[in-house]
Amino acid sequence: MRDELAEALLAKVMGWSDEEKARERPILQDFARYKYDEYQQYAPGRRFIESLALWLRQFETVAERKVAYDFFRTRLIFISTAEMRHLVELAFPVIIQPGLIAKAATALSVDPQRSKFVVSSPVYTQVLRQTLFLGLSDGARTDVFRRSHPQISNEQLWHAYDISDEKAASMHKKLKKALEQQLAREPTEDECKFHTLCLLDDFTASGTSYIRRLENGQWDGKIPKILQKLCEDNGALSQIFTKDNIEVVVCIYVAARQAIDHIEADLNQFNFPKGRVRLKVVHALPPEARLHSPDDDKIIALASADRYFDEVVDDEHAGVGGTTMRFGYADCRLPLVLPHNVPNNSLYLLWGEYEQTFTGLFPRVSRHKRGG
Repeated sequence: MRDELAEALLAKVMGWSDEEKARERPILQDFARYKYDEYQQYAPGRRFIESLALWLRQFETVAERKVAYDFFRTRLIFISTAEMRHLVELAFPVIIQPGLIAKAATALSVDPQRSKFVVSSPVYTQVLRQTLFLGLSDGARTDVFRRSHPQISNEQLWHAYDISDEKAASMHKKLKKALEQQLAREPTEDECKFHTLCLLDDFTASGTSYIRRLENGQWDGKIPKILQKLCEDNGALSQIFTKDNIEVVVCIYVAARQAIDHIEADLNQFNFPKGRVRLKVVHALPPEARLHSPDDDKIIALASADRYFDEVVDDEHAGVGGTTMRFGYADCRLPLVLPHNVPNNSLYLLWGEYEQTFTGLFPRVSRHKRGG
């Protein structure tokens, strides 16, 4: 009954004829069942079609509602839980493992294309065990990553990049024990250290939270902090890694072109004396995913209208991106929705929070709480 009421409200809001309603109804129901009902930040009891009707009702004219509806129907990118899980499962065999195979092949003095031979060798087993996997956020889904790849030990994967001294000592102890069994001898001091670091995360649109240069010339972001920890004389992370030739792989499951360009440009300028850092992306959003003129002028005009924006979101956190949040953090202009939360890099029209003057189609829950 609630779905029927929501569909009736939607038809009324859009001014649809019976023919239009009959055409759109099965499409919207499929959207809802296949993906959109799984959005995790809907208010209790609310589902997609109801949210769509209420979202469209906020626009003042039928013409504006049609623009918003067409935007949703033709431009929205919704990455479902199942799709994100698939990308997590691909991260190791497609992105990370080829580098480990190449490293082992070099040690074996064989062609890395002989992958089956390399992977079955004790050298590869050692190279894999000397690799540490760390999550850059809770979106890294390290639990899914670990279960998808049973060849990776639980003692070489951690959900966060800020490791305590106790955890580091435990990882080092377990690494030494594993190598003793693999090598059937006492491993050397350098063998008992990690040689490769893989940093995992789910999504980036601007890349500024990973690495950016401040006005004073200093570096900020998750990547510089981790690399600096690797260079500390007595830090928890530096104590369990080899002293040089460290391979750092930043593996992102989904990334926008803007973020890829930004991170790669900044990494080229950042000095990491202990090794090299590479960015790897499982699925790169195409450049055309970003809203652009003239194709998207109508929805850009709606996003520019003051009546469909709450200025409270242009706070100090938004200021780091250097632009208004109307078009998303750092002017990313994405039409993207993730199942657990809409990234604030997407158009504000999509994610306006429930307590704000405009409520998005997929209301967001912000990490930064205002006024408290």
